[in-house]
Amino acid sequence: MKINTQVLGLEHPQTLRAEHNLGMCLRRSGDIPGAGLRLRTVWERATRVFGVDYPWTLMVASDYATYLREYGDIGEARRISEDVVRGYQSQLGLAHPYSIGTVGNLGLVLRAQGERAAALSLAEQALVGMRGALGDRHPWTLGCALNATGHRNITGRLEDALDLSRDTLRTAEQVLGPDHPMALSAQIALAADLRSVREYEEAAKHEDAGIKGLTRTLGPQHVHTVSAKQQTRPYWDFEPQP
Repeated sequence: MKINTQVLGLEHPQTLRAEHNLGMCLRRSGDIPGAGLRLRTVWERATRVFGVDYPWTLMVASDYATYLREYGDIGEARRISEDVVRGYQSQLGLAHPYSIGTVGNLGLVLRAQGERAAALSLAEQALVGMRGALGDRHPWTLGCALNATGHRNITGRLEDALDLSRDTLRTAEQVLGPDHPMALSAQIALAADLRSVREYEEAAKHEDAGIKGLTRTLGPQHVHTVSAKQQTRPYWDFEPQP
């Protein structure tokens, strides 16, 4: 990134891209303060250089809102997420996968704010939309399905959540393979749904298999592995590309 800055300047698109990538890497490696600073800085510069509704700005804004939802200001995360949805819908239309995926992200924000019914509505909207745009077996559709299972579970639709969890795991294993992180996340989610309906023995089998798979695939210290061991339900963040 230093070379980009020296040669091209702070506001060149390639410099901004490099700084955004660094911020995402810092987030995934556990440097949360460093990630927040980088993502906010690149979002502000992209807004100033390109404008709020430019596709690249919307991408950066989406990732920054996800960071804020997890580690920062939920209120600001909601405001930015709503702006991202409006921006993509205005630029690309309601049926574009980016518009649909960011609706799902907004649903996660609403769930974090305790607006469970509204969050479920957005999650179901995203799942139906992604199925229509990309089909039942696309990884983004599977991500929307993974989120919808959690929304259904938390709003008391336990059997519906369990049915969707089983289908999501089965499809993810067929399409991506049993050791893919998406399939393993679906297995951990299924374990949670099984516990909710008191199917403890089957839940334990899936949880054990999922944790072993995550440990083997991502490592014992990876955030997904640690979360699974803590019985934290997995979810999927949609990350649009430029």
